[in-house]
Amino acid sequence: MKEADRPEPSRTYFFFNLGCPKNLVDAEKTAYGLEKRGWSRAESPETAALLVITTCAFISSAVEESVEEILRVASARRASQKLAVLGCLVSREGEKLESLFPEVDLFLAVPEMESLAHRADRLFTHAPLPAPCPGPEATGGHGRILFTPGHTAYLKIAEGCSNRCSYCLIPAIRGVLSSRSRDEILSEAEMLAGAGVREIVVIAQDTGAWGSEPGNVGDLYGMLGDLGSISGIEWIRLMYLHPAHIDPQRILKLIDGGKVIPYLDLPVQHANDRILERMGRRYRKADLSRILADLRSGNPGLVLRTTVMAGFPGETDDEFAELLDFMAEQRFDHLGVFAWSAEKGTAAARLRGRVDPSTVRARMGEITDLQMEISQEKMLARVGETLTVLVDGGLPRGEKPSDGVWGTGRFYGQAPEIDGLTYLSGSTAAAGNFAKARVTDAEAFDLFAALE
Repeated sequence: MKEADRPEPSRTYFFFNLGCPKNLVDAEKTAYGLEKRGWSRAESPETAALLVITTCAFISSAVEESVEEILRVASARRASQKLAVLGCLVSREGEKLESLFPEVDLFLAVPEMESLAHRADRLFTHAPLPAPCPGPEATGGHGRILFTPGHTAYLKIAEGCSNRCSYCLIPAIRGVLSSRSRDEILSEAEMLAGAGVREIVVIAQDTGAWGSEPGNVGDLYGMLGDLGSISGIEWIRLMYLHPAHIDPQRILKLIDGGKVIPYLDLPVQHANDRILERMGRRYRKADLSRILADLRSGNPGLVLRTTVMAGFPGETDDEFAELLDFMAEQRFDHLGVFAWSAEKGTAAARLRGRVDPSTVRARMGEITDLQMEISQEKMLARVGETLTVLVDGGLPRGEKPSDGVWGTGRFYGQAPEIDGLTYLSGSTAAAGNFAKARVTDAEAFDLFAALE
């Protein structure tokens, strides 16, 4: 059959989502717009008419991953399929992408992503423009089609960032801080709860800065308290809290008296004062130590995640050793590490004293090895405990049942996607339910537990 004789493609789409949860929320809103216009989600890329890639471009490695994904999807698609590339890479690189990737049918920067719904039909020249149809609120709520399991959702409370850290491109890609209104946030959370969401993960580029931009007076902790009053929401998880923008005592009150769980993500980036100053982080190691001590003394069961950077320009052996010592002293439960990258347009890209790449790789290895030891010790200490687990469902794709393990869940100390899983045996429970489970074994990132 000739291509011209093929039937018109169905109104189906498939997303390839890269990057952070903030990016995922943007993709969910974009998908909602498509469905409101009569499109439906395909079960696989092979059955979709429209292929959509949401890209990340925070650092060079993310750019490389996005480029590789574009090339991979473009080479595998059929001639009748259309390809749209959206998000941060488009915002960062602009019009040059059109000449680099002529196989892509449509590029949309971050502010334009939700216009895909209005542009998609024009990619298929013979497809009639449908009248707008009622939105599928029940599948995601508040203008979103959830790409997460139905019982867990991210709630983005602000866009952009005004911190201007010397290594970061976020303000250039996503603009300065722009907080959503309290009423809009709570309305979205209520609709998510009505759709069956039980765990809300509160996110922003800088979650702690919500409501702090000029002309805006927002009480983050009051808003989080209101969020906890919504029926159906059981866990509220806080991510991306800049250490300079939090009030430990008010956070502890929320954890002690509400639905905010004892899990906090505080990216520290480094522990040497000179490096922190060059990064533009606006705190010192002593500040970090005080904040962490206050948090832990107020809640001994608190689980802490952080992020650190290796190889920032000028980082000496002694300064790196100070970071390792800080990690050993603070014993974070979870820690992510990435290498400094010279991103064009950032202040740090102009700094002298770049660390040799082989040294950076070695330092990243040392950080990873140390954190592996710490994480494993902390997880093994939980053997014998009985924990409340949010059941996510069956085993991850490709994993086979063994030793009676039938599915996975997460206890409060495991954030979706990044912190490992709790493998479940014993009695069964449906996804989205909370259940008591006794920990029988542990590894560096995962727990094994039997449901009671």
